[in-house]
Amino acid sequence: MTNRTMATALLLASILMPRPACPQDSTHVERTLGWSHSPISNAALDGRLAQSAVEYRAYAPIPRLAMYDLAYPKDSAEAVTLGANAVLVVTAVVQDSTELPLTRVYLVSASGTQDLAPVALRASHVADGSVASTLGRYRLDAIYLLPLASRGTAGDLLADFAVHRRGFRLTTFTGQVPDAVLQLGRLPSVSTPPPATAVWALVRREYPDLAAALAPN
Repeated sequence: MTNRTMATALLLASILMPRPACPQDSTHVERTLGWSHSPISNAALDGRLAQSAVEYRAYAPIPRLAMYDLAYPKDSAEAVTLGANAVLVVTAVVQDSTELPLTRVYLVSASGTQDLAPVALRASHVADGSVASTLGRYRLDAIYLLPLASRGTAGDLLADFAVHRRGFRLTTFTGQVPDAVLQLGRLPSVSTPPPATAVWALVRREYPDLAAALAPN
């Protein structure tokens, strides 16, 4: 199966701060969850949210959370078919419904800003329980294309919420190319979007539950 990166980023309106309602007094926390070599199910995504709800319950309510999952092509042939792109899944949960959907997901580096191409998104409600009470009742799952070439450049992967929060950092790329990209070899430069069939083939393999909900008929 494809190597993938999993991580969580949280913005805490922390009770440890003297004025938690002020954005400048919030604390941005990022946590890496490691590697997975198996397809990601909805149960796995829900489990990550539940884990975060337990870990940060003392700071509830958390205004917004975003997790990302990055899946690479399985081989060089698929990488070429995908136009030298990986697939990025972003899951966001918020207290305020007006913050969704995300308006942008983008890369910022020394060479400039690059918006990621959206593929599909799904808005849903979080069931009552610890996730809803701690992290919020409103959820978004969104799929984007991430150029593989970007993994060789140091920079930040950012998201803009619809209101209240711009430049929410999902992660920082160091510029060190991951092994999952190195093993694909040298790929041709592509300027046209990959065919939808190729993108959804990867999504169905790596995110079968999301694909069932988001893929076009």
